[in-house]
Amino acid sequence: MIPGMGADRRLFEAQRVQGFDFEVPELPIPGQNDDMVRYAARVRDLLNLDGRCVVGGVSFGGMVACELAALCNARCVLLIASCSHRRVLPGYYRWIELISRMVPDGLIRHRCEASSRMLARLESLSDEDRLLIRKMSQAVPVPFLRRVGRMILRWNGPRTIGCPFYTIHGAQDRIIPIRRIEADEVVPDGGHLINLTHAEQVNRFIARCLASG
Repeated sequence: MIPGMGADRRLFEAQRVQGFDFEVPELPIPGQNDDMVRYAARVRDLLNLDGRCVVGGVSFGGMVACELAALCNARCVLLIASCSHRRVLPGYYRWIELISRMVPDGLIRHRCEASSRMLARLESLSDEDRLLIRKMSQAVPVPFLRRVGRMILRWNGPRTIGCPFYTIHGAQDRIIPIRRIEADEVVPDGGHLINLTHAEQVNRFIARCLASG
């Protein structure tokens, strides 16, 4: 299971305590010339994926999982608050990425931490989960943020995933809006961090997908 852009293995604690034994990689910083396919190949090698596996992820992690599926003969893909191509993303993300190229690292760091606090408030997280989101955002290197953002906005998505993929998405997601997402399951009052805020529903979704995939 691949975490999102500003997260790590701690994001999946609500799934781990329910018995899901995910392998969660420590994501490398993308190379200067990495696109999503090259990056997914690096993650595949990091995880030694060479058989019929289940891959999945949250947000950016789900995008990587889509490319992983085409590289490692996956059994199925689980997308949590994610998408299979960039065309569903708001157009203004492109302008934000272009402007960010002129912004020094210190301001990018400040903006990242401020955005994590705002997202925590919008998602109505518990105090414990707010602290978790803040700690994870503080641990993400700025070069990772810059290169992942650029990589996402250049990503066309795989031509074919080659296996079933299952999507659960929050109806109130402000990061990847649901209006262009073909979700198998919708969390009516869920935002972007549904595996934290609606862990029981997401866990049931994962269990059903694993049983059928």
